[in-house]
Amino acid sequence: MSDRPSIAAHLERVLALATPRITQDVPLDQAAGHVLAAPVKSRLAVPPFANSAVDGFAVHAAHLRGEGPWTLPVAGDVPAGSPAIDCPAEHAIRVMTGAPISPADAGSDVVVIPVEQTDIPRGPHPLPDQVTITQAEPGRSHIRAAGENAKPGDTIAQAGLRVDAGTLAACVSTGVRTVDVYAHPTVAVVSTGSELVAWPGEVRGAQIPDSNLPMLAELAASASEHRARVLRYHVDDDAAAEATLRRAAAEAEVVITSGGVSAGAFDIVREVTSADGGMWFGKVAQRPGTPQGAGMFAGTPLVCLPGNPVAAYVSFLLYGAPLIAAQAGVTRGLRFAERPHILADRAAGFVSTAKPEMTHAVPVRLRQDGARTVAESFAPATASSFVASLSGIDGLALVDAPEGPVKVYV
Repeated sequence: MSDRPSIAAHLERVLALATPRITQDVPLDQAAGHVLAAPVKSRLAVPPFANSAVDGFAVHAAHLRGEGPWTLPVAGDVPAGSPAIDCPAEHAIRVMTGAPISPADAGSDVVVIPVEQTDIPRGPHPLPDQVTITQAEPGRSHIRAAGENAKPGDTIAQAGLRVDAGTLAACVSTGVRTVDVYAHPTVAVVSTGSELVAWPGEVRGAQIPDSNLPMLAELAASASEHRARVLRYHVDDDAAAEATLRRAAAEAEVVITSGGVSAGAFDIVREVTSADGGMWFGKVAQRPGTPQGAGMFAGTPLVCLPGNPVAAYVSFLLYGAPLIAAQAGVTRGLRFAERPHILADRAAGFVSTAKPEMTHAVPVRLRQDGARTVAESFAPATASSFVASLSGIDGLALVDAPEGPVKVYV
């Protein structure tokens, strides 16, 4: 078995196929979910001007001499969004959170005293004629300096990050209007086998329902956060196999097939795609899903998964999902050694995984037992045909030892 590549080695082969495509100057409102293809630079300072961090009263610290309390006349009111006014000597100005502090005051000894440290009630209240300050905190100004968080030209998001809600907020607040991103990939999913009947068709004789096509299509659509567009194909006629696969390769940026990858007389996917010269087929040191295929077919990355449903399921998680992410521009966390995982205890009856030099990829359900996280295998065995046991899966355990905690990737 030593000549069989490991899961990690085969994943490297698959990831090398990715050819992400850059789209430039995408408006922010169309960039969500994409991966940044270039660093994003701030156009505006954050905050854009000095402002109050609290609701309170701006005063000159020099006027708070000796022991308090101190009573000062109030010279004006600055709500958030209103122009700043200078704080006169021996006076206070009421300011709201986010209200601007004038440039002259921001560079002086002016501080903001929180309303809770005065005799003025919190909340809506008419502008008082005077304010009594009951306490002051030396060294705390409660003023946010202009550019304290970011200055024009600062990098606010690195290439390789996904544009999520926080990234959108950072971009909008710093005046960014467009970004360069990697395009969402189009993924073609192809199930093979003349015995398969598409849902909701009637199953007759030796036929079986085609569970692989909807399963893999949903896995592709939900792979990470990369919003792949998914095309569905089925091959049930050997004569049409090559035309269907070439059509899929022409219409998609990643093609994932199930079935037809072993050495049987009717394994048409291997026969058709091997003729193109850019494919590898062989056995990987994993169970289920030992037979695998990957390479370039008709100029498009092609990953060939086994046909048994559980084997197809785990193989997609091992190879299909990382390739879709890489095609979307992701570079971090693609390899299992880089990914966060949960260490879980094995539940009683956890599927046996004692075969040497073989990694078992086990769909699991997780439960909490006090301080312990416990993994229950999806079925009593790693039987690759136990598709009826795949509901409610929480993660994939990679198991290479007969006992001890297992690593679960969720």
